[in-house]
Amino acid sequence: MKRISKLFLVVLLSALATTVSAQNFALKFDGTDDKVGILDSPELNPTNGMTIEAWINASEWNSNIWGGVIVGKQGTNPDKGYCFTAGENGRVEFTVSVNEGWKSVSTPALLGTNAWYHLAGVYTGTQVMLYINGQLIQTEDAIGELTHGTGVVMNLGDNPTWPGRFWNGKLDEIRIWEVARSEAEIQANMSVELTGTETSLVAYYPMNEGTGIVLGDASGNDNDGQLVNMDDTSWVEGFQPVTADMGVIGIASPSVIGSGFGAEEKIRLEVKNFATEAVTGFDLSYQIDEEPIVTETVNVSIPPFETYIHTFNDFVDLSGMTGITITGTVALEGDDNTENNILTETIEPTLNYMIFDQERHNYGGYGQAHTRTVYMPENLDDYSEIYVNIDLDCPTGGCDPWDQPAKLMINKDGENYEIARYITPYGVACGGWTWDLTDFRSLLVNEVDWVSYVQVWGASGWLVSVQLELIEGSPAYPYTKVTKLWNEDNWVYGDPDISYDFPEKEILIQPETVAAKIRMTMTGHGQGNTLNAAEFSEFTHHIWVDGEETFAQHLWKDDCDQNSCSPQNGTYLYSRSGWCPGQDVQPWEWDMNGHFAPGETVSLDYVLADYTNLLNTGYNGSSHTEPHYRCHTYLIEYADEDFVKIDEQTIVSRNFEAYPNPTTGALQLSSLNNEKMQRIDLYQLNGKLAATYQLNGVADYRIDLSNQMPGIYLIRVQTTNTTDVIKIVVK
Repeated sequence: MKRISKLFLVVLLSALATTVSAQNFALKFDGTDDKVGILDSPELNPTNGMTIEAWINASEWNSNIWGGVIVGKQGTNPDKGYCFTAGENGRVEFTVSVNEGWKSVSTPALLGTNAWYHLAGVYTGTQVMLYINGQLIQTEDAIGELTHGTGVVMNLGDNPTWPGRFWNGKLDEIRIWEVARSEAEIQANMSVELTGTETSLVAYYPMNEGTGIVLGDASGNDNDGQLVNMDDTSWVEGFQPVTADMGVIGIASPSVIGSGFGAEEKIRLEVKNFATEAVTGFDLSYQIDEEPIVTETVNVSIPPFETYIHTFNDFVDLSGMTGITITGTVALEGDDNTENNILTETIEPTLNYMIFDQERHNYGGYGQAHTRTVYMPENLDDYSEIYVNIDLDCPTGGCDPWDQPAKLMINKDGENYEIARYITPYGVACGGWTWDLTDFRSLLVNEVDWVSYVQVWGASGWLVSVQLELIEGSPAYPYTKVTKLWNEDNWVYGDPDISYDFPEKEILIQPETVAAKIRMTMTGHGQGNTLNAAEFSEFTHHIWVDGEETFAQHLWKDDCDQNSCSPQNGTYLYSRSGWCPGQDVQPWEWDMNGHFAPGETVSLDYVLADYTNLLNTGYNGSSHTEPHYRCHTYLIEYADEDFVKIDEQTIVSRNFEAYPNPTTGALQLSSLNNEKMQRIDLYQLNGKLAATYQLNGVADYRIDLSNQMPGIYLIRVQTTNTTDVIKIVVK
C-alpha cells in the first residue's frame, strides 16, 4: 500500500525562537571523507519498531538516492540494520531490514539544497513510513520483525558496510527511538530540543558541542560518536526552518535541441517551491546576454515542493543567433535562501546533443543510475528521424570485468519507458551502438528526464556517453502513440508457480490510427538451470493477436563470435538468449497491418515456450541464478492527424470540475472522486501549449489565468490513472 500526501506545514516561528538553544550548532560534512563513527550497542538495535529523526541541509545531492547517508547501520549476511539516505535531486529513502530482507520507502525529488528540512523515518511493525517537516509523505507495507544490526557500527554521514556514500551538507538533531512515533508526536517535538530523558529515546545527538572531535549522546546511553576527518571548522550554525524558498530549476524554452533559433521564440522558466508553505505570488525575470531584463509577476498558487513552468507573454526574435546566455531569476518576499534564486545557462541549439558525456557508473560513490533533465522542443514536426548513440569507455584503472545488462530510459510525466538496452562487454571499451527512437517522438517533447542505468557491481564501472541525434525532414507519420504492454525486468521462467503466459492486454486502437506495430526488447538471463536457462537456452515464443498465434520469436543470438567488440575476456563467443556481451540489443518489431481496426479493441498476449526448471529455488551461490527474462514491450500507433481529437461540444470530465467557468482569472480545479492531479496543461484552441503545472498528487489546485488572452482554452488534467480534458472560457 503506497501513500503520497500533500506537503503542508506551518512552522510556528515564535515558539521556535524560544525553544532553540542559544548554542545551536550543527555538523557540516564535506561529502569526501567526513563522517562520525559510533560503536555498536544494544540500544542502537531496535527489534519491534523504531523512529529516526534528523534535520538535514544538503550542499549538493549525490546522484543516487542511497549515495548520501544521513544515518547508516547496515550489514549483510544476512541483511540487517537500517539506513537513512537522501540524494538524486532531493529524494529521501528510509531502509530497514525486516525478516532479514531490505524494505524501503522513498519520496519523489522534493527537497532543495542549502535549506533545512526535518526528516523522520518510522517502522511500525507493518509499515515503513517517511515524514518531511512533520507530514507523512510515503508509506510501504513491511510486515515482520526488525533484523537488528548487532556487530555493525553506526555512521553519521557514511555507510559502514558500503563506505564512500558520504553526506555533503549539514546534519543536526539526530534522534533514534525504539518505538514508532506518531505524526502528532513528531510534529510536537521536531523543532525543539529534547531533555534526553524521554521514554523510548535510545540515542540523541543535539550536536551543540561546537568544538572538539567527540559527539555526545544526550540520551544517557553513552553512545558517543567520534568525528573522523573533521575538526573545529566542521561545527557550524544549527538548523533554522525555511518557510519561504523559491528557486529557478530550469530554462524550459528555448530548447538546447534543434537546428537553430527562430523569430518567434517563447521564453519559459521552470521554478520550484522548496519551502513548507504554499506560494501565492512572485516575480520572475529573464535576461538574454546584455539585453534589458524582462520581469513578470506570476500570480499562481504553488503548493510546497511543487514545480511550475511559466511562459512569458511576448515573443523574442532570436533568428540568426547561434547561441545565447540566458539568466532566470525569481524573487519572493521572505525568501532567505538566495542560493537557488538565479540560474544562468548558455543555449546553443544542436541536432546532436550529448545527454551524458562519459558519465561514470559504478557500484559505489558514482552509482549505477544517472538522471539528466532535458527540455526538448515543444514539437518535433520538423524532424523525420530520431536516434540515440551510446559508447562505453574505461575509467582510470580499467573497465568492469563482467557482462551486465544496461539500459537507457526516459521518464515522462512520472512514467518510465525503457527505450534502449545493451550488455556491457567483458572489461573493454566498446560502443558505436545506435537505436531508432522515432517511435517515441510523441514522448520526446517538452521536459524529459533521461535515465542511464548499468547493473554494475564493481567499483571501477564504466564511462557512459549518450548522444541524441535528430534528422531534419518530414516524418513518415507526424503523430505516434505509445502504449505499454509488458514491462518486466525479472519475469521468472520455468517456475511451476509462475505463469509462462504474460498477462493478456485489451487495447483500444485509436480512430486516427493508420498503422501500428509491436516493439519488444527481450533478453534471457540466469544460468546453471535445466537447459542452462535462460541465458544459454534456445526457445521460440509467440505473440497472440485476438486469440490466434500470430508472430513467432526465435530468441537466440548465434553470431556472438562476430561481435565487433572483440577481443574481450570471458565467454563472449557463446550464443545467448537474445543478446551478446558487448553488444546492443535491438528491438523485435511486428507489423500489425491486417490485425487491427481503427476505433476497435485488439487483444494481445505473449506466451513463452513451455519449460520447467528443475532447480527453481532462487539464487544458489555462483552456480545457479534463477532463469528470468527482461521484457519491455510497447504498441506503437501511427497517425497523420493528432490522436487527441477534442469535440468542443462534447467535452465532459467525470473526475474533475473547474469553476468559475467562464472565469476572469482565478480557476479552481477540484477532484470529484479523490483522483490526485499529477500535471495540468493549458492549451489554446490551436493546440499550442500555454502553461504547464507539474504537481505531486493533489486533489485541489487553483490557477491564475489573468495573464492569458480572453478566449476558449482546453485544460488537460493528468492523474496516475486518467487523463481528462475540460473546456474553459477566459473573459
